[in-house]
Amino acid sequence: MSTLDIVIAIPVAPLLPVLVTWYLPWERWLPSRIPKIVLGPYLVYASFAAWHFRMPWWLVLVVAAWGLIVTLMAVTEKHSADKK
Repeated sequence: MSTLDIVIAIPVAPLLPVLVTWYLPWERWLPSRIPKIVLGPYLVYASFAAWHFRMPWWLVLVVAAWGLIVTLMAVTEKHSADKK
């Protein structure tokens, strides 16, 4: 691994426990606790990391789309909260 690979992989490391324990019933609270305004861009970054490490194209697109949707939901919620 090059230094660039390590720099790209380090921010994705917190995602690994979530991926490993997603099926456990007592771990379902974790994604709901992370604010969407943080989770959305993080997923977009994770799709970039997946692309960099040559994951399948469909996985990169699914994670990128999921990140963009969550980001748009966060922006919409923030905008509607500011109007009130």
